[in-house]
Amino acid sequence: MKVPARQIQAFLSKPPPDIKAVLFHGSDFGQISERAKTLAKKFAPDLDDVFSVTRLDGEQISREPGLIADEAASLAMFGDLRLVMVKGRGTELLDGCKMALAAGLEGAFLVVEASDTTTRHAIVKLFDTAKNAASIGCYADSDADIASLVREIMGRDHISLDDPVIRLITSKLGSDRAGSRMEIEKLALLAGQGGALSLEDVSNALGDSAALAISDIAVAAAEGNPDQLRASLAKAWHEDANAIMVLRGCQGYFRQLTMAADDIRRGRNANDAIRGLRPPVHFKLQSIMTSQLRFWRGDHVNEAASKLQDAELAIKTGKLDERVICAQCLLGLCLRARALRG
Repeated sequence: MKVPARQIQAFLSKPPPDIKAVLFHGSDFGQISERAKTLAKKFAPDLDDVFSVTRLDGEQISREPGLIADEAASLAMFGDLRLVMVKGRGTELLDGCKMALAAGLEGAFLVVEASDTTTRHAIVKLFDTAKNAASIGCYADSDADIASLVREIMGRDHISLDDPVIRLITSKLGSDRAGSRMEIEKLALLAGQGGALSLEDVSNALGDSAALAISDIAVAAAEGNPDQLRASLAKAWHEDANAIMVLRGCQGYFRQLTMAADDIRRGRNANDAIRGLRPPVHFKLQSIMTSQLRFWRGDHVNEAASKLQDAELAIKTGKLDERVICAQCLLGLCLRARALRG
């Protein structure tokens, strides 16, 4: 069965008894991991218990497709059920999942995290149509999803938030579940057990200070200053910044350059173009961006924004280190800026 988006939370809270396997797939890998763990804990409170939980990866399954079914058939040493958790690319998991579902999974529950899939992928169709299995798509969070996550995390620590504060938090966060959770957890630490957060608290934590930290990276890349870029990235990694959030901040910076460049083509001067941007550019960045518009124009700035989006997509495949992908993309833009400046 395919679990509709509006029913996912209810499904995770109380899985139907006839469902023995669930596939998590989609483009948001943070959400895939989080939902898979939430469901798995319904069947094994301690996911590190090797006597009741088996973990398999795609490389193992591709070499030995019958391994999932074999592990599912083995008895849990302390309990009535064997939990099998599988993670890998959809195609390499397909045959193994077919065999496991056909075997019936009596006395076992199967949780599968699959990357490199779409809704048309064979493994997704397999779980959609199997009587004893379900598929759950995991895609970018909406504002409502983020607000729900805020309430969940803050409620756990009994932290008080007014609705305007929740709306401000959702407006500041991206659509990636892992990045959002990290930022919300930081806010929870800031408030403390039983504490509260005001609009000013959130603005300081996620607003100008956070934006300027990422803007340091964007400015260095757009300016063609590799030394400043390396230093700004090193600071970001030291503070455990999320690579996707860094890329999205830089995408926003280059999108603003793109909009300002379009205004210049229509006859507006650079200063007015920058001051007229919405959302407004921080006053500390206005003169810098104005000077950068001398060389970041037309197709050049559009290509830069596209490369940042491509880097984000590359990270979401999960194949390479996200910080390496982020740094390589930004260094490429930095060198491009130096060439454009001449």
